[in-house]
Parts: sequence; C-alpha cells; structure tokens
Amino acid sequence: MSGSLLETTVNTRDIGGYVTLENKIIAHDKIYRSEAQLDPSEKDIAFLRAKGMTTIIDMRTKERTLQKPSGFAQRQGFDYFNYPIEAGSRIPESVEAVPGAYMSIANDGNMKQILKTIAGAQSGVMYNCTAGKDRTGVLTAILLLLCGVKQEDIIADYMRTKENLQDQFRAIAQQYPQVNMEIVIPRPSYLIDFMELFEKQYGTAEQYMLKIGLSRDEIHQIKSKLLDA
Repeated sequence: MSGSLLETTVNTRDIGGYVTLENKIIAHDKIYRSEAQLDPSEKDIAFLRAKGMTTIIDMRTKERTLQKPSGFAQRQGFDYFNYPIEAGSRIPESVEAVPGAYMSIANDGNMKQILKTIAGAQSGVMYNCTAGKDRTGVLTAILLLLCGVKQEDIIADYMRTKENLQDQFRAIAQQYPQVNMEIVIPRPSYLIDFMELFEKQYGTAEQYMLKIGLSRDEIHQIKSKLLDA
C-alpha cells in the first residue's frame, strides 16, 4: 500500500491501522506522518480540517524552513510548531553509519518537546521532516514501539517511503551523481539495527520517554491518543 493522503504531497500517511501485540488497533486519523507540506491545496486543507488534523510539527532545520516555509506556518485554524532535529538534516557518511544517525535523531534535544506536543495536542497531529523518511521514520518507529506494534509492521511502514519517493530518489541520483544512493534509499536493516541500538540504550520506548523528560501522564496521553478509537 503506497500513496499519499494529500494531493500536494507524495508521502503523507496515517500511522493508524496496525494491530498491537495485545491485539489492539492503532486508531486512524490521530497521527499522520509526512514530508514537508509547502503549498497545500484548498482540498488538502479541507481534508485535514475534516479529519481534525490541525496540529502540525515540522522537524526541519530553521534554515530549511526559512528557505522553504511550511504551508501551515501562518495558516489560520492550524497550530504550527517548528522543532528542528539537526541530526537528521545531513546524509550519513556511509551505509554502516545510518542506524547510528537514527539514534542521534532519537537523542536530539528537541525530541522531548515534539513528544510533549503530541501528548498535549487537543487535535490530530501531522508531523514532517523534509522527505518524511529519516526523522519522521524514527519518530514513527518510537510511537509504534510505545504502543506495542510488531517490529515487522514498523519496518513495513518505514519501507513504504521507498515506494512513495521513487521519483524523488531518481531525481537526486541524476542531479547529484556523487551521492551514494544506497545511503539515501530506505532499507529494512537501517530500522532493524536502529531498533536494536534503541533497545540496548533504553530498553523500551516508555523508558526512553521517561529518560528524556516526559511524565508518565504524558506517555499515557500519547498511548491513549493512538489506542482509543
């Protein structure tokens, strides 16, 4: 299953629908993951409002948001937050370095505020980075781990980006022939190895959230948002 929920993006997806190890279902229309939404159409705006997806979290750097502002930064009826994750803004040095780079994303100081904002949001949340691949992929994996989604489903969700961004990957390869596309294009081992590193450092997603400064109430709010239909 590929495709985008919005007509002006290619990688906007609902993280709902997965079945947890406790046989619960991640609720739909609570959290969307996406690439940057630079110029949303009126149809996209109406769709998001109808679904209650009015909290927008942008993980791009300040420099990138100044160069290419989010279409939601000044839009009435949406709460827009820019919490830059610097660690995900650069291509890792090698294939072997990708899982460690993903850990750097998880350990970024702004991840605490991102998760607190998700916990406190009174509406649905849509978060993005530039392509909706690395920073967005790491955040999604952590949220799904918190709710007890099977690792194979978390990996499958991550790999949907490879399908959705095929045209973009081809364009990057043509425009920047010096870039090693094996580093750029998602592969299952990147997330598998990241999750191993994550478990080794923190144990569980809940322990991770406590460690970086969330309260148990905030963790409960995130789980309730995703698990209460």
